[in-house]
Amino acid sequence: MGSVPLALAALSREAYAQTPTDILGVLQFAFLLENLENEFYKAVLGTSAVAAQNSAFVTVRGQIPAAARDAIQLIQRHEQQHVDFLRAAIQGNGGTAPNITANDFDFTGGNGTNNGPFLAATTNLDVLLLTAQAFEDTGVRAYKGQIPLLLNNSGNATADTVLESACRIETVEARHASKIRRIRRQRNPGLTVIRYSGYILGGGLEAAGVGSLTLPPAVLAALTAIYAGEENTVHAVFDGTQEARIDAANLPNTDVIGDATRKRAAAQIAFDAPLTREQVTAIVRDFIKDDPTRGLP
Repeated sequence: MGSVPLALAALSREAYAQTPTDILGVLQFAFLLENLENEFYKAVLGTSAVAAQNSAFVTVRGQIPAAARDAIQLIQRHEQQHVDFLRAAIQGNGGTAPNITANDFDFTGGNGTNNGPFLAATTNLDVLLLTAQAFEDTGVRAYKGQIPLLLNNSGNATADTVLESACRIETVEARHASKIRRIRRQRNPGLTVIRYSGYILGGGLEAAGVGSLTLPPAVLAALTAIYAGEENTVHAVFDGTQEARIDAANLPNTDVIGDATRKRAAAQIAFDAPLTREQVTAIVRDFIKDDPTRGLP
């Protein structure tokens, strides 16, 4: 699930044509996001290199059931693999990985104050899991947002290889999000708005699965930004030569989909909508001290 072909880490400018700057930008952007997730899970598990990060999550750490802890440990190992791969790929292509360390993150979303709107994630397991899900879904949609750029460079050997690895990592991130949703569902069987367990009739907070949680306005705003566009039912279709648009909600009913309301909901949850780099930067800005785009072109 977390594997990335080792050969990809050996990418070099000697092996391929010179890497376009925008492709290096995709790698550096992904490196930043993977570090955010990796260091978040390390802090949750108490394995961060920064003692203060470990201490911040000590209360909620004691609330994590053994099975959920095992899942989080596995997810963290995957994130570390992604970080290691992306660093090697950036350096192998003549670039410089962004200078980011565990001490550069503020997982409360407080931009370095460690007292931001997501502070409850350090003491409340339900908020922690929702935050983890939001990070994973941001990653999925961020990768999808960068894939068109790589497709535009199709034919460049490096771009094609990076495209393959980005798609592989995106699927792993999606499985992480699914696993966390499953944990949340097991804790709260009535939380039917979580995507895998029921239908969603819109994006934003419905897609996030907030349920009965009472959250600060800034958290609700962040979740709305993360899941904006998930209510979309119009998707691109390629016939091999050109792109067309189709509204999946207008497809004929089947016995599986049922009535029109559930059909539209099914069309909405069938695809993840992409996020632009600017949207993702705005989402993660307050989780990274100072400038969240450090080292990025």
